[in-house]
Amino acid sequence: MPPEPPPLDAAGLTAAARYRPAAQEERVGGDWYDAVLLPDRTALLVVGDRAGHGIEAATGMVALRNALRGLAVTGAGPAQLLAWLNTAADELSDPATATAVCARYDPACRELRWARAGHLPPLLVRGGHARLLPMPDGVLIGAAPDAEYEEDTLVLEPGDVLLLYTDGLVERRDQSVEDSLRRLVGGLRGPIDDLGRFLDRLLDRSTADTDDDTSLIAVRVSDGCRQAEVPGSRT
Repeated sequence: MPPEPPPLDAAGLTAAARYRPAAQEERVGGDWYDAVLLPDRTALLVVGDRAGHGIEAATGMVALRNALRGLAVTGAGPAQLLAWLNTAADELSDPATATAVCARYDPACRELRWARAGHLPPLLVRGGHARLLPMPDGVLIGAAPDAEYEEDTLVLEPGDVLLLYTDGLVERRDQSVEDSLRRLVGGLRGPIDDLGRFLDRLLDRSTADTDDDTSLIAVRVSDGCRQAEVPGSRT
């Protein structure tokens, strides 16, 4: 993983990312993040978790990450991209299973579209308050050959911070995932001055105990043009 995502200024975003592998000797694993400025000036934002650890997981992760990057230039929405990625995963020489959340942000109207494949929901911080976004339906990549994925939309506001993360940040053996997510949300209060320091604090304060890889990406919405408000919807 690159130490930082590429500049996303043309999409009206600033971004920071962190990656913490479980295998400290090899320093690689199955988690990934991606942030790409696409030809239409929308931004693709992804985090994913390929099953397994170490070199084998990293090899499958790279194949999935690169496939999704290539598919995204078609202009398709996140739900369609995950459906195509699911098909591609089945064709790999070493079929991969993975969870992922895929989002596409359009700066012209500040609209965020996202879909998930068995992954934890994105988190939105607005006005110093955090909340989890809805979880559209979608099974993990590689689970079913003809899987379909739902997609949600939301209009973001200037100053909003969106966090995408893998389960290595929150999961504990003695807690349900729901309790772990409530703990994450409850610990996020107040302004976020620096995205990099924000992610470092999340990693430092993490109480996860599953020895899993962790991948994080946060983006902040800059000022720019916006059309009329669009309520969150599901298709």
